[in-house]
Amino acid sequence: MSQPDDPYDLVGVAEIAVALAVGRARADVISRYRGFPEPVVVRDRIRLWCRRDVEVWLDTNRPGWRIPPKT
Repeated sequence: MSQPDDPYDLVGVAEIAVALAVGRARADVISRYRGFPEPVVVRDRIRLWCRRDVEVWLDTNRPGWRIPPKT
């Protein structure tokens, strides 16, 4: 788990859902998979991840995630 260079470079479940093109509930499930980066902030019901860690996981596990969907 790395620390973000910029303390505001954190993402939550909502941003993960957008990157995965799934709903927030599904993104929450995926974020709990073994191998998914550990959150760097855990408070009450809030979990935040270092954007860089999530992007590395997405590059490895969801190739093409940066390509916008065809309309």
